Amino acid sequence: MVLGIGRRTFGAAILAAPALARAQEASWPSRPIRLIYPFAPGAGDLVPRSIAEQLRPMLGQSLVIDNRPGANTMIGAEAAARAPKDGYTFGWVATSTLVMNPNLYPNITYRLEDFAPLCLAYRAPVAFAVTAALPIADVAAAIEHVRRTPGLGVGSVGNGSSPHVAMEMMMGLTGVRLENVAYRGEQAIIADLMTGRIPFYAGSTNSLLPHLDGGKFRILAISAPERLSVLPEVPTFRETVHPELVLRYWHGMVAPAGVPAPILTRMAEAVASILRTEELRAKLPPDMDVSPVLLDDFTALIRREQDFYGRIIRDRHITL
Repeated sequence: MVLGIGRRTFGAAILAAPALARAQEASWPSRPIRLIYPFAPGAGDLVPRSIAEQLRPMLGQSLVIDNRPGANTMIGAEAAARAPKDGYTFGWVATSTLVMNPNLYPNITYRLEDFAPLCLAYRAPVAFAVTAALPIADVAAAIEHVRRTPGLGVGSVGNGSSPHVAMEMMMGLTGVRLENVAYRGEQAIIADLMTGRIPFYAGSTNSLLPHLDGGKFRILAISAPERLSVLPEVPTFRETVHPELVLRYWHGMVAPAGVPAPILTRMAEAVASILRTEELRAKLPPDMDVSPVLLDDFTALIRREQDFYGRIIRDRHITL
């Protein structure tokens, strides 16, 4: 008799589970949401902070940024991948997190399948610049100078970074060789570029703009598909090197795999609507392209880039 009651109770619980899940999804969010940000506070966090500011009136709950810097974003990524699948923890990711790192670290602790990609937030190009100490006015002259002067270096934020990969693409297409010189941060590279300690720079376009009027360097090209309105005289690599040399690093949001689809959809649409507001766009640096890519389309984009940049990393023998 007891056994029979147990079976009925068990069966009722199974039948009630979907209804309970639907009720939880319908009431989401009922408490603050956490966003794991894999960089230090203040490190390029304009977009996630702006999202946090505007999300509360839309969802009725605050978005709290949890900084988890280190290991080329892998510490934050692993924390996001292992978080509860209840829709109250999301992760911020970059190209390095889900495209470069899986192709560079043989023992990486997460995979794309550990995440539900939510929304690509923005893209930005790499800039290629030369110190004013060298009489180089364009990419063709830079390539010829490098060809005649072996052993020159180009400063970037690290081996396997998007700027490094952009330079390797250029070198593969032109047959020249620049040594990648890894720095801890872009401001240190720019300081050395302006004093002529390093001849070339590859990195964020936006980091160069505040120093451009000083005349200490020249931006020779950018890796965007089209010229930037703020730098109309600076050509693209498509114009100067090869039509296929386009590279833009990106940032975006993910959830742990297994978060219910209705929550993913609601969060992705809320974030995308914020990214499209004039209020946010007015705050952005001029090199940022905000064109949200959501859910399955974002996943497909990541897979394409994993394959594309993986081939470049292998062909160019890029290692850490």
